[in-house]
Amino acid sequence: MPVPLERLRDVNGAPVRPERRWVLYWMVASRRVRWNHALERAVDLSAELGRPLLVLEPLRLGYPHASARLHAFLLEGMAENARRLAGRPVHYLPWVERAPGEGRGLVAALAGEACAVVTDDFPASFLPGVLAAAAAEIDVRVEAVDAATVLPFRLSGREFPTAALFRRQLQRHLPPWLARRPAADPLAGARLPRLDALPPAI
Repeated sequence: MPVPLERLRDVNGAPVRPERRWVLYWMVASRRVRWNHALERAVDLSAELGRPLLVLEPLRLGYPHASARLHAFLLEGMAENARRLAGRPVHYLPWVERAPGEGRGLVAALAGEACAVVTDDFPASFLPGVLAAAAAEIDVRVEAVDAATVLPFRLSGREFPTAALFRRQLQRHLPPWLARRPAADPLAGARLPRLDALPPAI
């Protein structure tokens, strides 16, 4: 079943470029390979275009609220993702900065070879600004996928000043979405071309 359209957002209005080398999933918020609408969308696009899927999971150093504790949590998750994706039909690139700013230009370089870029749509922290800035420099379609919430967060329509008001909204709109879950394993049965290695320049 395809990812619901209510979860998809075209960030930059650029076209898909099917002649390029891969589909890029830029994993920044939904850092998991199970029950992930964004990974599911990336797999669907890769299959549709007949191109390999490249999953980039970066860890930058210089961002608000960075800490050793948070980085330990993220690194453990990246190791788990590497284990889960071993032998699967994707190329997984866990990338960790060694110095602040070392990764500047990496997403743009990978997107320059991509048919399309899929990423996580997440409304909080510094991520919306990072996504908007990156998408403005990318010449292929950037799709942001809401994999963060059961009820797509853009359907809430407004901010709620109290939890009680938000609960009423959920009671009205949540029930149909409970059955529209992501695939437990988005790669199950996927037949995607393999990407053996990245270009040496990248």
